[in-house]
Amino acid sequence: MNPYVLTGLAMCVIVFLALAATAYLAVFFNRRAKADLQAALDPLAELVHGTVDLESATVTGTFDGQIVAARMANADGGVGRVFQTELVDPSGGIGWVYTSSPPREKDNEPRIEFDSDMPAIRESLSLLDTAPPEKVVDARRERFRLSYDPEAGYLRLVKGMKTRRDIPDAEHLRAQLAFLEHHGDENRAVQERLRAVGTEQQTS
Repeated sequence: MNPYVLTGLAMCVIVFLALAATAYLAVFFNRRAKADLQAALDPLAELVHGTVDLESATVTGTFDGQIVAARMANADGGVGRVFQTELVDPSGGIGWVYTSSPPREKDNEPRIEFDSDMPAIRESLSLLDTAPPEKVVDARRERFRLSYDPEAGYLRLVKGMKTRRDIPDAEHLRAQLAFLEHHGDENRAVQERLRAVGTEQQTS
């Protein structure tokens, strides 16, 4: 047989074997990643008496009677991953976003940003004056965001993930949910006061 033909056939066989090996490794690592993710999310689902959706890397359930969710997501801008913990809180009213970034200098305090259509609402949210427990987030080392969206009806805590495996365990998720619950109670009281003031102004 023509040596050029033999060489061509040999190259085809090599390419085929390489593609087959690549496909096998892709399937293997995909299954391994899903198994690892399932193992990490199952204890969280047990904590909230809920379920796991592997495709969206989401756990949904309830905590102290309130609907909650925890999930991996892409960070704003698509750079890196974050872990989001949400507590359904349809209090209505004014939305706000509180962002804390680690200090640039070791002995300084975290850098805080607050955004809202009503900036003065910050003064009424006294819990934001206290650093979160380290089981929730290490404010001196980690950037995090706490926000309330009245249209979607939830309080959300967002913190960065160093790696895909950086998923909180059940103990840390419980701390995060309790943190959201306390802020939710205060936020609800603040929103109700704002509505009462608005009603009084309209009727006066």
